[in-house]
Amino acid sequence: MCLFVPRLHFCLNSRCDISESGRGRTMISYFTFGLALMRAASTMAAIPSVLPPIHYTISRRSGSFPAPDTANLTYLLEELKVVETRFNATTRDFNGNMVVRKPKRIRGTQGNTILLGEVGREGNWFADLKMGEPAQTVDMDLDMLTADWWVLSTSSSKGSWFLDFNSKTYEQVDSEAPLSFPTCRGPTDVVHLPTIQRPIPISFAHCRPAKQWLRALLPSGAYLGLAPSPSLSQTKTVGLLQQLMEKKAIGIPVWSLLLINGKEGLFSIGGTSAASVRQAEKETDEMLNPEEHAETKRETAEAKAKGDLKDWKWIKVHGAEGWWQILMRGIWVDGIKVLDNQPIVLDVNTPFVVAPPLAARSFYSSISGSRQLPPPYDQFHAYPCFNPPKIHFEFEQWNVQVLKGNRDKGTFSPGGRFSLGRMATGSGYCIGIVVESRMGVGTALNGGETGSSVSIDGGNGLADVWIVGEPFFRDVQVAFNWKEKKVGMQRA
Repeated sequence: MCLFVPRLHFCLNSRCDISESGRGRTMISYFTFGLALMRAASTMAAIPSVLPPIHYTISRRSGSFPAPDTANLTYLLEELKVVETRFNATTRDFNGNMVVRKPKRIRGTQGNTILLGEVGREGNWFADLKMGEPAQTVDMDLDMLTADWWVLSTSSSKGSWFLDFNSKTYEQVDSEAPLSFPTCRGPTDVVHLPTIQRPIPISFAHCRPAKQWLRALLPSGAYLGLAPSPSLSQTKTVGLLQQLMEKKAIGIPVWSLLLINGKEGLFSIGGTSAASVRQAEKETDEMLNPEEHAETKRETAEAKAKGDLKDWKWIKVHGAEGWWQILMRGIWVDGIKVLDNQPIVLDVNTPFVVAPPLAARSFYSSISGSRQLPPPYDQFHAYPCFNPPKIHFEFEQWNVQVLKGNRDKGTFSPGGRFSLGRMATGSGYCIGIVVESRMGVGTALNGGETGSSVSIDGGNGLADVWIVGEPFFRDVQVAFNWKEKKVGMQRA
């Protein structure tokens, strides 16, 4: 028998898997941890003087990123091109005396009707959102590169549908006044949030492409842009999180991500999950070892809420306003600092760690036995499978080890989490998860001993920027303050 806690399960007998990570904890530990986690969440929600965070379980569409024994280089290259296309959809521009990031203008008859982001894309992380009255469950994709909150309703059979005509609370403010973005209007409806007993009225962009348009063939669903700057907004509407602050559904302008494994995680609004998880761990230990905690007093929910963000390392966003871009002070390989002061953009929907060409080559040159693959796969590097490097990222005097340990259960790779699979069947070399970027065009750069060349142009501001993706979020819980434009980090 299994006890289910939204998308996490705790086992009571040997028929269930003990854990996704396979760390071999006892079955009773999982059961008690589940009970403690539910108790911690309900305790915080029960105290009216504290506005607790709202927690959503999230999933990666299509499951964990594939990591077979032998890497499929064609597939990996296609996925890397998808990543670069997402980032190349924007450009830098001036807004007064500030440099900001804006969507690129797309040419063509229907070009001005295309929103940044792709509803229902394989590999997106998403949450289940309940909208309308009676409540309808809609997949809400999360996107850290866009700033709009919208719902797409198409004539396609794909995706998840929000049927406005089935909701008694759906209201169109002015049916004759569409938003500034074609095919979209600005209605209001209610959303039903976990732990909050009342529905919250929210406005959003509701987009319906004409049936004869290509976009009508896309999946339906909701899309939540999490970028910190309105310069990326195309609908010019107020975001979901900002509205929840105005409605006093949450108390602080913070959201956070905690990935449990390669396909499940927690998305928290109005705070982080750290306090609830710490309290759950503490109560689990007390339940398993009551004699050792007879004199221990439990923290109050209010104290936990106040202290939740104190243990975080906060870094100010820098660079062109738009994305969650910060400065990484250094990269360490096997105890040696190999790179200094690298700008990075955080994006949970990127399955790699994408590095500028020169930085990637400097990184791999410090790994004994590594080598760059020949074209057309020269964006990838191989290293000895059974000699994976020990990697640390440094952020303002805080050093954290990343990409350590084994792959999730069922996705074996001999090189652990740093590996995307063997270079070939039976090979002793594995493909590293740090890959080279090809974003930007311009002056050719000689690849030196590798014999390859790349093109670099600083026009879009991506030539020297790292894209730190999903693998990083497995090692570090990350919080984002959209009002102060800061990124907080804590070991997961």
